[in-house]
Amino acid sequence: MQNISNNQKASLYFDDIRETKVKREQGFTLQQFHYECARKRNDRGMPYGPTQTTTLQLQIKSLPDGYLKEIYKRLDEHTESCFSIVFNATFRTDEGENTLSDYDSGLVVTGYVISVDEVFGASHPETSPFFSEEEEENVNLMMTGIRLLTKSITYIGSDSYQKELYINF
Repeated sequence: MQNISNNQKASLYFDDIRETKVKREQGFTLQQFHYECARKRNDRGMPYGPTQTTTLQLQIKSLPDGYLKEIYKRLDEHTESCFSIVFNATFRTDEGENTLSDYDSGLVVTGYVISVDEVFGASHPETSPFFSEEEEENVNLMMTGIRLLTKSITYIGSDSYQKELYINF
């Protein structure tokens, strides 16, 4: 068995990696993601109650036509979806499968797709109009922004450690 790295820090999959074998080709390069979980606090600053509504924002490199149909389908259906974010993935190369074999850590997020935005150009339009050489290469990329109303977030760490956070929405 031979393993290869995809040389990407983070990848996004439209499936639960704990239940489904995912292939390298099914992943999207994750450029950025952001979420913030919060709970109410009492007068002394101690947290109490359920986790409040949380929105997860993702930004991925867009691929040629047809690859993003699944995300638009999930937006249109208004049904709960599952997404996996995998950090430093390694794939099996035997038998030409290129299936996920290992990763440093990951997140499995369930929730609802609430918006999809496609942007051509810089990923941060609010930044300076003067780009460095490295930033100029990224200016002409098509990026897709996805917002999810989260229902739960499961952290998957090393040695099969899992911690699930249920979110009140």
